[in-house]
Order: sequence, then structure tokens, then C-alpha cells
Amino acid sequence: MAYQNFEIVHVVAMDQQRCIGKGNDLPWHISADLKHFKAITQGGVVVMGRKTLESMGRALPKRVNWVITRDPNWTFEGVKVAHSIEDALEQAIPDVKASEKPESIFIIGGGEIFKQTIDITDRLELTHVQLDVQGDAHYPEIPHEFKKITSESHHDDKTGIAFEFATYQK
Repeated sequence: MAYQNFEIVHVVAMDQQRCIGKGNDLPWHISADLKHFKAITQGGVVVMGRKTLESMGRALPKRVNWVITRDPNWTFEGVKVAHSIEDALEQAIPDVKASEKPESIFIIGGGEIFKQTIDITDRLELTHVQLDVQGDAHYPEIPHEFKKITSESHHDDKTGIAFEFATYQK
């Protein structure tokens, strides 16, 4: 446990070049990945950057949503606001303890938030998408301390996109 007895978990889908976004949006639509994301995070506490929330357009239901922004006047319905990663993690502790998943805090993006939290992260829930997208947001290099402990290969029938759900543990 890297942060005050809580497991920090990154939940992200990325392409072969670690691209996670393009034009403030997901560069693909894979229904199974969205369901996988929901299964992992629902009932828990999610932490994200402002751009990630704005790209979704709404707070995620059945989760406590924490958003990090530097703007002291920014608000958004259904979310709690912090002005640094440290503040978000610290302020989220009571929400995590009261949640259905009281052992984990889920970091869900974007690229800068992932980069700033990779060193305190315990587990990675990654979807490796078999595409090469020329995007503008990227996931950091996976540190060597992380070892892949599970993986499942899949294929999206609608889009033809191959992908893998993988769990890495530090």
C-alpha cells in the first residue's frame, strides 16, 4: 500500500505507443473496455484531472468523483474538487473508507495525473489496445517494479480491434 494504507490503482486503456487520448477524447470505442472500467471502479472513489472530467461531460455514477484543477473557482455538479494530487488523495480518505471498495483509490486520468502518481501507484489495470493512434495524451513508461500478474486477450466484434486486459502489481 503506497498511500496511507490505501492501494492506488491506475485504470487506463492505451495503444501500442501508450496513447490514451486524442483531442480530449478516447481514440477508440470498445464496449467491453468500458464495461471492464465500470466493473473495476463502480462503488469506489475515482480521482481525475479536470480535462478528463470535461471530456466525459458528467460525473461518473455510483462513484465518488474527485477532480484536480489549479483553478480555485472551478466547480462541476456531482464532483468534489481539489487543487493538487496530494489534497485530492488526502481529502478522499473518508470517502474511500465509506465506499464499497474501501481499500483502493482509482486514478483514471489524464496523462499528467498518471505521470504525477505513477511512483505511488500499487496496481495498474491496463487495457492494451492493438492500435497505433497518433494521439496527444500518453501514459508514462511502466516502471520495471511492476510485474504483469494477469492478462486476457479479447477482440471487439463491432470494430475488429484486438485488446488485452492486464493487471500489473508492484
